[in-house]
Amino acid sequence: MPSARLLSLALAGATSLAIATPAAAFASPTSTGHRPAVAHAGNPAHSTKPAHSTKPAHHHGKPSDQLAGPRKGALHALAASTAAVQRIAASEQASTLLGSADKATLAAFDADARSALSADVTAAGSATSPQALAALIQAGNRTVQAVKLAGEVTSAAATGTAAVTGLGADAAALKAQEASLPAGTDTSSVEVPLADLTTQLSAAQTTLSTASTAVLALPAAPSAGDLRTARDATEPALTAANTALMAAAADLATAKAALAALTPPTAAA
Repeated sequence: MPSARLLSLALAGATSLAIATPAAAFASPTSTGHRPAVAHAGNPAHSTKPAHSTKPAHHHGKPSDQLAGPRKGALHALAASTAAVQRIAASEQASTLLGSADKATLAAFDADARSALSADVTAAGSATSPQALAALIQAGNRTVQAVKLAGEVTSAAATGTAAVTGLGADAAALKAQEASLPAGTDTSSVEVPLADLTTQLSAAQTTLSTASTAVLALPAAPSAGDLRTARDATEPALTAANTALMAAAADLATAKAALAALTPPTAAA
């Protein structure tokens, strides 16, 4: 029978073996326990990444302007139209032909045109299609055409009016010379052309006024039809005025020649 000491030593050895066994089992390469997962290239099942990875949030800025190019082109075209109106307006105000009344009328017309172009620029900034931008460019071009036409017609009317005034003054001077002829002189050769001259001058002034009224009735943002209507009214009127003025000038020449033939040589000297 073993001694108490030997029994104690045997129990102590068995206990220490039982305590050491779990640790040894985990450390053993042949253990069937659960080991930490090891990543293997090409095998997603062995990845060490978390099962549910979170992608970085994307920060979306202001969407890009899909019409940036066409919009820039439209704004450039409208700026050119505005500059053209400003040049025309400056030329009108510097004119030595136009009177103060004509200048004031054209200044108001040109101011309305600039306001229309400003509205076009604002609209271009919020346009949503290339077609809308193209329409604004065309509108700006028509505004420039209206301003140009108004200036040209007003200048032509001013020139025509000056011609009417000049021919009227020459006719009055001729009439005064006629009064110096000897009593009883037949002056019908002078009176007939002078009478026609008066008629022609009246016709010229009427058609010049018609042209001016038609062109200044144009809106600041005219349609193609508005421009066509204005041209259809002003071009024939100016042509008619020019024709009447040429006829009046011919009448004046005829009256001068007739008066010279009636004037005695002594009086002429």
